[in-house]
Amino acid sequence: MSEEKVSENKFNETEERVEIYVEKGSMHDEPNLLISINGKNYLLPRGKKSSVPKYVADEYHRSLRAAEARDEQIEKLLGASK
Repeated sequence: MSEEKVSENKFNETEERVEIYVEKGSMHDEPNLLISINGKNYLLPRGKKSSVPKYVADEYHRSLRAAEARDEQIEKLLGASK
C-alpha cells in the first residue's frame, strides 16, 4: 500500500473559502496580519483582499468585535474616572 502525502501548503478544495479585506492600519503596524488557528498559520497582507477558509474569516471578524468591545470598555472606564 502506498501512502499519498499532501502538502500542508495546499488547502482543502472542498472547504468553503471567503474573501476578507484586512485594513492597512498605521505605518507602524506590521505589513501582514498573522492568524493562527489550531497550529495552522495564515499570513494575510494588510490593505489587500485575501481568500481564506470561512473559519479564518470568522476568527478575524471575532477579533475585530473583541477589539471594539475592549475599546468601548476602556472609554467607559476612563469616562467614569473623571
